[in-house]
Amino acid sequence: MVRRSLASRIFAALLLVGMLGLGSLLWHLYNTRDELRYSTLLLQAQEIAQDLTSASDLSLLPREYAGGELYYTLYDAGGVALWHSANLPRPLRMRPGTLDEALKPMRLKSYRGFGKVIGVPVPLADGTTLIVSKLDTLERNLIDALLQTRLLHGLLVLPPFLLVTVLIMWGLMRWTLRPVRQAAALAADISPHDPERRIPLKHLPREVLPLAKAANQALDRLGQALAAQKQLVADAAHELRTPLTVLDLRLQKMQHEGKADWPAIEQEMQRLRRLVGQLLTLARRDHALHSSATDDVVSLSRLTREVVASLIPLFEQQEREVQADIQDQVFVGGDADALCDAVLNIVENALAHGQGTVAVRLYRAQDGAALLDISDEGPGVPAHLRETVFQRFHKGSQDSAGSGLGLAIARQALRNAEADIHFIDAASCTVRMRFPLASENGQ
Repeated sequence: MVRRSLASRIFAALLLVGMLGLGSLLWHLYNTRDELRYSTLLLQAQEIAQDLTSASDLSLLPREYAGGELYYTLYDAGGVALWHSANLPRPLRMRPGTLDEALKPMRLKSYRGFGKVIGVPVPLADGTTLIVSKLDTLERNLIDALLQTRLLHGLLVLPPFLLVTVLIMWGLMRWTLRPVRQAAALAADISPHDPERRIPLKHLPREVLPLAKAANQALDRLGQALAAQKQLVADAAHELRTPLTVLDLRLQKMQHEGKADWPAIEQEMQRLRRLVGQLLTLARRDHALHSSATDDVVSLSRLTREVVASLIPLFEQQEREVQADIQDQVFVGGDADALCDAVLNIVENALAHGQGTVAVRLYRAQDGAALLDISDEGPGVPAHLRETVFQRFHKGSQDSAGSGLGLAIARQALRNAEADIHFIDAASCTVRMRFPLASENGQ
C-alpha cells in the first residue's frame, strides 16, 4: 500500500487550487469577448441615436456602421413594438441595459437574429427605446485576435511563472513541515534507556499539535508503567532473595545431615508460592489499570458474604470470631474476581495481623456511596504508617509474617473499579473500602 506524504498531499491541493484559479481566469477572459462586443456596440448605438425621437424619420438610420449591418426595433414605454427596420422579419425582443451595466460583471449579451448578432437598448428622449442590433463580424474578429494574442503572450510567460510558483510552494511545504520532521526524529530516539524524552511542542503547526500532545501523554503513561514494572521487579527480587536463601540453607543442611526438616521446607515453599501468586496478581492489576474499565455490575453484598463464609474454617482453626453485618442489594461496578481478591486480602490481613473479633460491615452511606468496614480488636497501624503500608512490600511491622503485598493488591483492585481504601480513626483498627454505587441493571 503506497502512503503519500502529507507534504505531497498539501502540495497537490495547492496545485489543484492554482489550476482552478487559472481555469477561472481563462473562462473570464473568454467571456470578456462578448462584454467588449456589447460595450462597443452600445457606444456606437448611442452615437447613432443621438437626438432621435419616435417622431424622427427612422428609415434614415444607417444600415451599416464600421463594416457591420445594423438592425433596429422601436418600443414604447410600455414595451410594445412600434416599428422595426425593413431588414428584420419581426421586431427584436427588447432587453434593458445601460452603459453602466455594460461595465459591470456581465451576462452573455449576444442574441440570435440574422446570423450571430448582438443588440443593445438605447433610451430616446421621449421615453421610447430603440434596440440597435449588429452583425459585428469585424469587431468580433478583431477582439478574438486581440485576446488570442494576449493569451499566447500569457502562455509564453506562464511556464517560468508556474515553475517559480511550484518551487515556492514546495519550499513553503518543507519549511512548514520541518518542525514535524524534527519532532519525528526526536520521537524515534525515545527508548527505555531514555524514557523522559518527549516530543517538543514548540513551533509545531496547530493541526499537528493535538497529535503530539496525545503522543506525549501516551509516553507519560508508558513511562509510569515502565517505572512501576522496574520497581516491581526490583522489589520482587529483593523479597524473593530471603525465602530462597532460607530454602537453600535448609537444603544444604539436609545434604550435610542426611535428613530434611520437611515442615520447615514446606512452610518456605508455601511462602514462596504465596509471594509469587501475589506478584502475579499485582501485575494483572497493573495491566487492568491501563486497560479499559469493566462495566460489570457486582453484588457486593453477595460477594462479601461469600468471602466471609470461605474464611470461617480459618477463623475456627485460630479460635477467632468473625461478625458480619451486610446490607442487602448493594451493587457496585468493577471486576468481580478483582473485588473478591481485595475483600479477601483485607479480611485475611485482619485475621493474620489483628486480634480478637473481626467485624465486617457493609452499608450505604448518606452521600450515596457503599462503605465496607473491616475491623479487629488489635492495636492497628500507627497514623504515620497508614499510607505507607499500602505501598508494595511495606509492612506495619517488619517482623510480621507476610510479604507486604496484600494491601497494595487490594488498593490497586479497588482503584481499577473507581473505588478506594484507607484506614480510618476508630476505636478499633478499621479499614474502610469506599465504592460508588451502581444499580442492578447497570444504570
